[in-house]
Amino acid sequence: MIAIAEKNLTIKEVLSWAEGYLADHDVPDAKIEAEYLLAHALERKRTELYLNYTTPLPHHTLQEFVHLIERRIKREPSQYIIGEQEFWGLGFKVTRDVLIPRPETELIVEEAVKTITECEMRNAELNPKSEIRNPKLILDLCAGSGCIAIPLAKEITNSRVYAVDISERALAVAKENAERHGVADRITFLRGDLFEPINGMNIKADIIVSNPPYISKKMMAGLEPEIKDYEPVTALYGGEDGLDFYRRIISAASAYLLQGGYLMLEMGYGQAEEIKKLIKQDKVFEHIVIKKDFAGIDRVIKAQKE
Repeated sequence: MIAIAEKNLTIKEVLSWAEGYLADHDVPDAKIEAEYLLAHALERKRTELYLNYTTPLPHHTLQEFVHLIERRIKREPSQYIIGEQEFWGLGFKVTRDVLIPRPETELIVEEAVKTITECEMRNAELNPKSEIRNPKLILDLCAGSGCIAIPLAKEITNSRVYAVDISERALAVAKENAERHGVADRITFLRGDLFEPINGMNIKADIIVSNPPYISKKMMAGLEPEIKDYEPVTALYGGEDGLDFYRRIISAASAYLLQGGYLMLEMGYGQAEEIKKLIKQDKVFEHIVIKKDFAGIDRVIKAQKE
């Protein structure tokens, strides 16, 4: 590693070395990872690397890049190394205090936006003179980096969002992201355990959304090092069977929802049927719908309060 940092190499040569080095240390997608980290070190887009293949890499940039690679071979996620992850077309600051936003979580944002839009259209058709309740009130539990609350606030401009997380450090990251994207004035961040911080606030939401911890004890042992060794355990572990948070959210949700309001939950692989049973057992929800993600996995469950 020291030897490579002292050489005079082109971007192409550095990428070739980094790809091989990462692969030797079993880092997945070594080529993409090398490009991602070098683009960050150069403060350029990945596509620009190809246009500058024969350009020598400045010595200080090569040293910085080698340092990034050293961190990555220890299986630290690139998102934590760089401090950012794109989600819903927006850049989100991420630290080890929050989960790294995943593309599949965009499905819950998409479904919430679609549901609100359809409700407004339906209400307008049924009673053109009625006043649709504004702002729409959205409750986001286990908010983490704010990757659900913030896109919802941006997309549903007539909304008021309450974002709850048990971690003060996670909320600090979420607040910074909300400021960055111009929606901090419409999101109230609250620290506490699920519904606890809104008790006594007389909140009745149009939609409750959540991507709660859902990794079971068995699944925890088999996680990739990037997840198991770096992402916050409190945001991952969902109890023996992974369903602890679903039981708590589903049993209490109706008290914080308007009649006709919606509960939307992200789920892990193979959990859909058990979560559907929990919702049915509660006997206050109807129209239960399960949505698949881009990989064909049951990812979001939606139910309407009777």
